Amino acid sequence: MPPSPDPAAAAAGAQTSHRHVDSAHNNKASPLRTVLAEARSNLWSAQPLTCHAIFDPLRDFVFDPALAVAAVLLPPLLSGRPGLEKFIATFLRVAFVLPLSAVYCRTPEATGDGSGGDNARAAAKGAVLYGAPTYKPPSDTKSSFIGAISFAVGAITDVIGLVFNPQKMKKWIDSMSQLKGYLDASGVGDELEEAITKPLLRGRLLDNLKILNDIQERQDADRHVESQLKGDGAGEMEGEVREGHRFMRFATAAYGVEMIKSAIDVEVAAKEMSSHKEAIATHTGLRPEDVRYLYSKDDGEEHILHHFVAVDETTKSVVLALRGTLSLSGAVVDVQGMARDFCLGLAHKGMCEMAEGVWKASGDAINALLAELQDYGLTITGHSLGGGVACLLNIMCHVDKLVGDRKVTCYAFAPPPTYSPCNPDATGDGVMDPPELVAKAIQNCTAYIHDNDAVPFLSIASVRRLALLLDTVDNITEHMWFWERWAIYQEYKEIPGAIFDAVAEAKKSDSKCVDGEAPMMVPARAIVWAKRSVLGKGFEGYLCDPALVAQNTVYVSPDMISDHLCEMYEDALDDLLEQK
Repeated sequence: MPPSPDPAAAAAGAQTSHRHVDSAHNNKASPLRTVLAEARSNLWSAQPLTCHAIFDPLRDFVFDPALAVAAVLLPPLLSGRPGLEKFIATFLRVAFVLPLSAVYCRTPEATGDGSGGDNARAAAKGAVLYGAPTYKPPSDTKSSFIGAISFAVGAITDVIGLVFNPQKMKKWIDSMSQLKGYLDASGVGDELEEAITKPLLRGRLLDNLKILNDIQERQDADRHVESQLKGDGAGEMEGEVREGHRFMRFATAAYGVEMIKSAIDVEVAAKEMSSHKEAIATHTGLRPEDVRYLYSKDDGEEHILHHFVAVDETTKSVVLALRGTLSLSGAVVDVQGMARDFCLGLAHKGMCEMAEGVWKASGDAINALLAELQDYGLTITGHSLGGGVACLLNIMCHVDKLVGDRKVTCYAFAPPPTYSPCNPDATGDGVMDPPELVAKAIQNCTAYIHDNDAVPFLSIASVRRLALLLDTVDNITEHMWFWERWAIYQEYKEIPGAIFDAVAEAKKSDSKCVDGEAPMMVPARAIVWAKRSVLGKGFEGYLCDPALVAQNTVYVSPDMISDHLCEMYEDALDDLLEQK
C-alpha cells in the first residue's frame, strides 16, 4: 500500500497535538530507508507514460508490495553495517528507482514545482499526452484483488516483524496457546473436528457446504424479515442510512490509501491519493488539516489497531475511525472470541482488550481535541474488527465516562457479536436487560450488515451451531457414494428429503453453553440490513433487532466473504440513500 505521510508537528499552547505515529519513522533515518520511502512516494505521485494496462497493475500488485516488504525486511538486517547499507541503497537507486522514474512520470502538479531539466520535460510531455495523473474507479474484480494484496502485504510484514520483535512473537504464541487450550478444554475443538476436519480429509466438506447452502436458501430465505424490529423501534430508517452512508467512508479510510482506491466511485487526481491524510480527506469530504491524528505503529509487544482521528464540522463531532483486519495480528484478535468480564457484562476477549489498547494509545489526544472543541461530541466507527472494537469502545466511553458527559455515538459496519449484558431478565421477555449506562451506549449505536456477509454472525455460539448443521449433513453424506454426492453438488440430483428434515430438527436443538461461551450480540439499538433485491437490482433495507439477528446461524453462501468488503458496504448504502 502507499506510504504514510511524514509526522505532523505538535501544535503549541493549548492546541491539540496533531501527531502521526508511524513505526517507519520511529527508527533512525538511513540511506536505505530514504531511498525506499522516496521510491514509494514517487510511485504513487505519478502515472505511466505509456502502456497503462500493463504498468498500472504492476505498480498496484508488484512494485509497491515489493517496496513495502523491503522497507520492513532490509533495514533491520543491515543494522550496524552502514557501508553495506549505503552500497545497497545506491544499487537500488540505480537499478530500481531510476528505471521506475523513467516509466512512471511525475507531472509538475504532482511534484509541486515546475523546475526544469529532463524530468520536468518528461513530466510536461506526460501531462500533455495523457493528462494529469488520475485514479479511476476500479472494477469489482480489481477491488477484490486490491483487498487481497493489501492483506497479503500486511501478513508478510507481520511475519517479518515477528523475527525482529520478540515481544510480539511471545504475544502471538501466548494468544494462540490460549485459544488452543480453550478449544481443547471446552470441547469446541472436537465439534469443529467432527464437522470440518473429518469431512475435509475424506473429501466431503465442499459437498456438505453446497448442500447446506441449498437448504439454507430454502429454509432461511426470510431471516432478515424475521429479524426486523417490532413495536416502537420499528419504522423509517432514513437517518440511519444517511449517517451510515457518511461514516462508512471514514471506516474505509482507516484501512489506508490502497483500500480507499479500491472503493472510490469517481475519478480523482493522483495528488489526492499521494498520502494517507490526503486520501482520507478526499474520501470523507474533509480538508487534510481536519485529519488531526494518525496511528500506524506496528512495533511493541501490544498490537494496536491502526486508526485516525478527524474533526467533522458537518456532524459537529470528533471522529475516531478504526481499521479492520488487514494483517495476521488482526486475525489473532478476531479468533480470541472467548467471553471476558467487561463493562458490566461479558465481551469478546480479543476485541475488548483491543478497545482498551486503542484508548490507552489515543485517549489523551482525543480528550485534548474535545477540550479544544467544546460543542463537539465523539463518534466512533469502524468496519469488521474495527466495527466490533468500536462497539465495545462506545460502551467503555459510556460506562467509564472516558470523555465526561460529551455525547458519544457509534456506527459499526460488519461488526461481529461482541457483547452480552449480564443483568437479569427484568421484563420477562427472555432478553437480558443491560444496566442503565450500557443501555444508553446501545441506544447510541447503529450497526450495518451487507447482504450475506458472514462476519456479523461469527461468535462461539453461532460457529457451534454451524458445526452442528454441517455434522448433521455429514452424518448422511458419509454413507453416500462419491458420484451421488457429485450429482447433488452439480444439481443433477435433488437433495434427499432426509437431509432437509435432519437439518430442520438440528436447528431446534438447544445445546448448553460451554465454558467461555456467552450469548453474544452486536450491542446496538438497531441493525440496518441491506439485502439485494430479489430482482437482482438495487437493495432493500431492513431495520433489524440485534437480539434476533444474533439468533441466526452463519449463512453459508458463495458471497459470504466478498459481501464483507468495504466497497460492497459503500455501494449498498449509496443505493439505499438514493431511494430515500
